[in-house]
Amino acid sequence: MFGLLKKSAKKGSGIAIGVGPSAVYFVNKNSKEGFVRKDALDNTERLKVISDYLSEIGASRSLRVSLVLLKGLYNVIQIDKPKVPDEELPSAIPWAIKDFVQDQVSNLAVDYIDMPKSPSYPNDKIMVVSAVKSLIRSLISTVEAQAVLDIITAEEITLADLYNADDEHPHLMLFQPNGYELSLVAIWHSRIFLTRTLRGYSDLPRYLPGAVSTEILDNMSLEMQRSIDYMVAQLKLPSPKLLTIALDCQDNQSIADYLSQTFSFTVNVIGEETGKQSMAYLPLVAVLDRKDES
Repeated sequence: MFGLLKKSAKKGSGIAIGVGPSAVYFVNKNSKEGFVRKDALDNTERLKVISDYLSEIGASRSLRVSLVLLKGLYNVIQIDKPKVPDEELPSAIPWAIKDFVQDQVSNLAVDYIDMPKSPSYPNDKIMVVSAVKSLIRSLISTVEAQAVLDIITAEEITLADLYNADDEHPHLMLFQPNGYELSLVAIWHSRIFLTRTLRGYSDLPRYLPGAVSTEILDNMSLEMQRSIDYMVAQLKLPSPKLLTIALDCQDNQSIADYLSQTFSFTVNVIGEETGKQSMAYLPLVAVLDRKDES
């Protein structure tokens, strides 16, 4: 394994860097300009943006950096855990996902986390995260040239750190930074148990308050119901009772009100946690908050 999902137990001030396909995001709690976004369309630009930012803030070997891969730079796959001895898992898992990834497995950095089990869901499932090795190595080298790399993780993994999930019921989350498709995420036992892309909602960030139509909300609730039915019928999970709205949309409250009435969910709308910044920063805030609580 490559340590893609390694966690730090160390506390201390630091920054989080989110690396996406077209931009790099920075969250620095000790800076007046706490949230920074820099365009970067390829890996050469990403590395330069990171190096320049670390130089600008006067990074040193005492600065601890959390690195978060954002959607589009990694794959996440849920599979049955290979039935091999633990010492053979690092070599077995890449071949178990070879039919689900485009790159050759020999070119991928791969890691996994165990999925939660319960009397209603006893199977051994794992969530596998993979990314191109050359990308990971270049990011590590760039950060460690000026600071200490504390954590490497993936966007969806960090979202589970936002909540102490109800052990009896999964916690649903609608997550969409501007420029991305809408994602439905199920968190259970502080793990991401299911993630699904709901396509056709990329325009949500453009809507003004009160502008999201009933037709859009009906279609969204139908897609959510299909996912809930799958969770309950196929994965044998309890029905969810909680929903978090984390969208770059000015009409979040209308969406929350509609879904609350449709599903009888308890609904939480995220906004203040990122200082009303883009939801793209939320995984970075989550990983820093987790460190602070370690």
